Amino acid sequence: MVAIDNLFKDKFPILTRSQRKLLEYILSHDYESIFLNVTDLGKKVCVSEATVVRLSKALGFKGFTEFQKEMRLVFKNKLTTTSRLERTVKKVSNEEDALIKVLQTDIDNIRETLEQISIEEFQQFVRSIDSAKRVIIVGLRSINSLAVFFGIALEFLQKNVWVIQPGIGDMWDRLVGLRKGDLVIGMSFPRYTKQTVEVMQFAKKKGIKTMAITDSLISPLAQCADHVLTAHYKLDSFIESFTAPFSVINAVVTALGVYSKRGTMKSLKELEEIWESKQIYYDTKNEFAEFRNSYKLP
Repeated sequence: MVAIDNLFKDKFPILTRSQRKLLEYILSHDYESIFLNVTDLGKKVCVSEATVVRLSKALGFKGFTEFQKEMRLVFKNKLTTTSRLERTVKKVSNEEDALIKVLQTDIDNIRETLEQISIEEFQQFVRSIDSAKRVIIVGLRSINSLAVFFGIALEFLQKNVWVIQPGIGDMWDRLVGLRKGDLVIGMSFPRYTKQTVEVMQFAKKKGIKTMAITDSLISPLAQCADHVLTAHYKLDSFIESFTAPFSVINAVVTALGVYSKRGTMKSLKELEEIWESKQIYYDTKNEFAEFRNSYKLP
């Protein structure tokens, strides 16, 4: 899956508008599109049969038949996994069963993320954060909670972090100050937030290193990112599931701590000392001691 995803990312900028529309449909309707013929696929997307053939050739295949054969191989395991999930979901008949349905879908999202994610890209992601002088994270609307968590986790490791906050109004003023050594990480999933894409494009034009956490290597964020980590987010609900992206962030932070082990231990030790001296956390030890003294327990 990784190899063909990289192919899509490399070729996507040179595709025509109709070809991009067609490719986006194929990727978002993979279970259906990999079995349609040229005529039916063209009708589904409202493009000509010639566009279907030209897309295949633009991607480096001899024709649509070869392209479709490759896509069927790619999605073979995916279809098997989803079929198992669908059998479980069919048992969901009321709101009490929502727990089963949502958790099963999240499990599937994490499994598919693990199958498709590039280990090489993951390593580059971690090393780029480690070497960055400052990390700027942009994730807006519903993904903002993950951006905040990511920022806090990196601060635990004593990283210089700026998490862009929506609605404050000083974002572009501060982005003008991007400097060599900075790293911009954008996070967004369909429907992609326009401002997140604009921040990534702005940083890229200034020669700043950019990385993205998104759903696909042909997403708008991926097109202006040096390194991309993809995660599944789909949930049959009115909200998206960010379980898989959250797990990816957890993995990045954990790997970063291992990669820079000595610095991590030093940072965490200093944090523990300041947390204890400032009584940041609820002290259950003292509470138990008072309870024991009150009741004269041994």
